Amino acid sequence: LAGALQLTSSDRSFGGLSGLAARGDGALVAVTDAGQFLAFRPVLADGRLAGVADARLAGFADGAEKSDLDAEAVVLTPDGRTLISLEQRHRIMVLHGQAPPFRPEGTIFRTAAAGWPLNGGGESLARLPDGALLWLSENARRDDGLAIGLLTAADGTTRQIGVPVPAGFAPTDAAVLDGHRLLILNRKFDGVSVEAAITLVDLAPVQAGGDAATMRLLARWGVGSPWPVDNMEGLTLVREGGRLLLYVVSDNNFNPAQRTILLRLEPVTPLDGAQSP
Repeated sequence: LAGALQLTSSDRSFGGLSGLAARGDGALVAVTDAGQFLAFRPVLADGRLAGVADARLAGFADGAEKSDLDAEAVVLTPDGRTLISLEQRHRIMVLHGQAPPFRPEGTIFRTAAAGWPLNGGGESLARLPDGALLWLSENARRDDGLAIGLLTAADGTTRQIGVPVPAGFAPTDAAVLDGHRLLILNRKFDGVSVEAAITLVDLAPVQAGGDAATMRLLARWGVGSPWPVDNMEGLTLVREGGRLLLYVVSDNNFNPAQRTILLRLEPVTPLDGAQSP
């Protein structure tokens, strides 16, 4: 653990952070359950998270219904676009730019996502280096228990795959490590247990023609552990001078009994290279 903060704001629209990404200018960006886009800059002291600065909260979409605004994941593309996964009316919003004001460019729908649970749809979205998109449902499961994901190749071809998750958990965000591996944030938030887990997911079997990825558990923590925990929903990676760092953020559900927690984590085993830890 390389630092932990509880984020608060006097702005009543602050909260509900449900996805996280790192921008090229050093800022982190998040989207919320209420159609807001938050950008802020981590402040470090001796390599540890000490605060945040330059925070800016702005709407990314117009709409009166929660189904128009319920953002769960955000991806920033190399060509300067912002992709936002929305639940309830499951879709991916495509925006030009990576800071407000955005210009809408279109919406991606997938027929297979129409049957996902209303409030358990595309919680995770990731873009691979070759341009492929992985859209992962929070609660839709295959008969074998694997989480259902839709993998869309750069040519637009889409197929359904299975992604393993720890028992009792649901995937809430994804960050790309390289051409075939991702880190997946998983949470257990069921009114009884509050836990989080980070897994290393390998898509190589899928890219070789299979229909399921493999998984290795990297970290798991809950109430009583040295790491703070709440409803953990956002994950992103940054590289600093050859070091790989992870940021994890929680969704407080706009509930005063919950917290918006930001963690900065550094793997103790290198994740780069050909070998999994």
